[in-house]
Amino acid sequence: MEKTEPNFTYLWTSFLVSSIGDWLYRLALPIIILQRTGSAYHAATVFGVSFIPWVLFSLIGGSLADNYPKKKILILGNICAVFSSVFLIGVLSFSQIDFKLLYFAVFILASVDPLIHPSFQSIIPEIVRKEQFAKANAMIQTIDNTLSIMGPLAGGSIVMLLGGINALWIDTVSFVLAVGILRLLPNKIESKRSKHIIKKLWSDIVEGAKYSFHQRVIFSGSMMFLFTNFALNMFEANFIFYMTKTLNYPLVDATIAMSIGGIGSLIAGALGSKIVSRYKAGVLLSSSTILAGISTLLLLGNTNYLYIGVVLGLVSFFGTINVITYFTLRQRTVPKEILGRVVSVTRMISYASIPVGSWFGGLLLGWGEPMFVVIMIAGVIRTLAGFIARLSPLGKEV
Repeated sequence: MEKTEPNFTYLWTSFLVSSIGDWLYRLALPIIILQRTGSAYHAATVFGVSFIPWVLFSLIGGSLADNYPKKKILILGNICAVFSSVFLIGVLSFSQIDFKLLYFAVFILASVDPLIHPSFQSIIPEIVRKEQFAKANAMIQTIDNTLSIMGPLAGGSIVMLLGGINALWIDTVSFVLAVGILRLLPNKIESKRSKHIIKKLWSDIVEGAKYSFHQRVIFSGSMMFLFTNFALNMFEANFIFYMTKTLNYPLVDATIAMSIGGIGSLIAGALGSKIVSRYKAGVLLSSSTILAGISTLLLLGNTNYLYIGVVLGLVSFFGTINVITYFTLRQRTVPKEILGRVVSVTRMISYASIPVGSWFGGLLLGWGEPMFVVIMIAGVIRTLAGFIARLSPLGKEV
């Protein structure tokens, strides 16, 4: 990217390193809990707790990005992640897991992402020329989609070879490496600092909330995602338990299924722009939600891990098309000067159901209900969410 290429290289390299660490964390933590306790409830609850900070801190992260140097926020965030990760490892090292401490440690570590993610997104225009924005975002998306395929298999192999705790140590090292890479970004990247950050944060929340709730199409979309995220995470939070404990597959087979599922996202990412430009947004959003729900119900048809992987690929394909369509619709209809706040508010609404769905799915399994019931409820809720979206103002959006 000519003059800005080295700086962007530092950014995407730090993203790659930390994302690899994230995959190790996502796989290692539920495996450790399941091996130590055998409890689907605790494994699913930990998964859900990790999303609560997105509901609580998303708007704060956006306000920080607008008022403080983004490079410093990214570096300090990763430093905090190092100490939080070490604390989590310490909690897991006790012979008897204290689940209150575990939930607290997971919450603290998960709080880093929503606080620094807006800075990561908004620093790109500062280090990349405007005509290179598309290429820069495509690079980030390519890394993300590729890791959705390679991450489960590579991460699962590391967890099996080195053990869950050692995998978490590697995750910790990834934060340290990210700090070192981010320090290479130029110091001239600065943001205007507000002296009234609390007052500005409150005004941002009020303005963003008013617009989001009064814009019926955008609000309908966030409500659709509220229910689809509830359904999706009923199953996703309990996937490792289902594969390794219920179906008795080795971890490698579970990660193979996850990797096959990631191919769906990769294909959707490649075809998304063509599909979104060809169909009406309302029809595409409701239809992709319905098809994702029906695809989820296909998991009831067979328990072969390759079959499960293919079905997960269908679910992730329709889910990714769904997200691309909504993001494009939001960018097209929301004024630029308020877009960041609307993104934060709608994300808070849609993410609010993730911890609840994770907890509910784990609770059902803890009560002795079979995974069949969890999958059935999740598929039906997601399908109904699509039909309701078709009848809402969102479904009438062209």
